[in-house]
Amino acid sequence: MPVKLEVKSEDATIRAQAQRVLDCFGNNLPPSRLLCFLDDADPPFLKQVFGVANRGVYRHIDDNTPLDIWPDYVTSCIFVDDGISLLYPRVIDDLVYLYGSTSANEVSLTMALAHELQHVIQHANARELWALNGLVPRLHKTVIAALNLQWTDIPIEIEARIVSKGMALQFFGEQRVTQFIDEKIAEGITESAVADWQFVRTLTASSSVDLAACTKQLFKRLKGHKAELEAVLKEKKGDPDFSDIELGAYFNGEQ
Repeated sequence: MPVKLEVKSEDATIRAQAQRVLDCFGNNLPPSRLLCFLDDADPPFLKQVFGVANRGVYRHIDDNTPLDIWPDYVTSCIFVDDGISLLYPRVIDDLVYLYGSTSANEVSLTMALAHELQHVIQHANARELWALNGLVPRLHKTVIAALNLQWTDIPIEIEARIVSKGMALQFFGEQRVTQFIDEKIAEGITESAVADWQFVRTLTASSSVDLAACTKQLFKRLKGHKAELEAVLKEKKGDPDFSDIELGAYFNGEQ
């Protein structure tokens, strides 16, 4: 099924660059009903939820997914009047969202969109690993601080960064991409964001990550916090993407 690309901005170059990125992914994207929504604003509430340094979001959507945080102009693309049903049917399975500030720069747009599209692929092709990795950022901030966990300790995030930088290099070349990354480092929005961009700067065209092996290593590091991860998993009980996840095997080294 074709990707639904919604661009709120009237700048035609934004749509054109987003389409270039989508074309590069081509048949690697799963056959789900995917909405890529490029905003022309940075809704403050979304920044409160996802963090001031956040540039884009991926969410898998089912009939029970809470969508109350999203602006009406986004949800109206997810639930569409078919002229028949009493309740508007859901026409989207996966949402990729970019802020207006993210889309205003074509290098930024390319890297953020490619990053989130890689998460779409991970969900489709390695859903268990995607889910396990996704539990870690939800740990209490005291646990994250105690272990000094960064986004770049999470294998699915490493892979997304590798793919996003690789695509930016393909389009814009080393000099321009490095300049953009250095600008993001200089912004210094948060210490975590600076460390993240410094990591991205080190990535090369030959960088790679083994999701399965690196997830095992991550869970070895988390061994003393099994109870906390179980609590996070319990909070996701109603989410079908997490309903069959068993943490015990990962802590016992059986995976």
